[in-house]
Amino acid sequence: MPQLAPHIFQLLHQQGVRHAFGIPGDFALTLYDALADSPIEPVVMTHEPCVGFAADAYSRIRGLGLAVVTYSVGGLNMVNAVAGAYAEKSPLVILSGSPGVRERQERDLLHHKVKTFDTQRRVYEEVTLYAATLDDPATADAQIHHALDYD
Repeated sequence: MPQLAPHIFQLLHQQGVRHAFGIPGDFALTLYDALADSPIEPVVMTHEPCVGFAADAYSRIRGLGLAVVTYSVGGLNMVNAVAGAYAEKSPLVILSGSPGVRERQERDLLHHKVKTFDTQRRVYEEVTLYAATLDDPATADAQIHHALDYD
């Protein structure tokens, strides 16, 4: 199995994504390392709602928008833009970093956590066609392809 983030960026590039809108944050730094090594150009912005609206506009022009943000404080700050894109059937992929499986097991109190570690995913289930937490290498690739093939 290839590393997860480079694999995701390769698949998105194959689907025509040339730019990723986002804000690097502590839980998204490994995503940004992989993004820097990919052919997708990062467009760093100053506030997550701007990221969501920019990815939505890009999607309407190019067919698929991509946002890359940190866990919870970043992802939840984009909910209005994502919900608007969902209502207008504007396809977006939101990649959010998060605490690792081991971190979640070892420390229940981590910064950016709201109620549970799954709060952000549960919120996104209400405003997207598909939301997944990629925490199992055995199922991650199938979840990624399911998300990208979702109609």
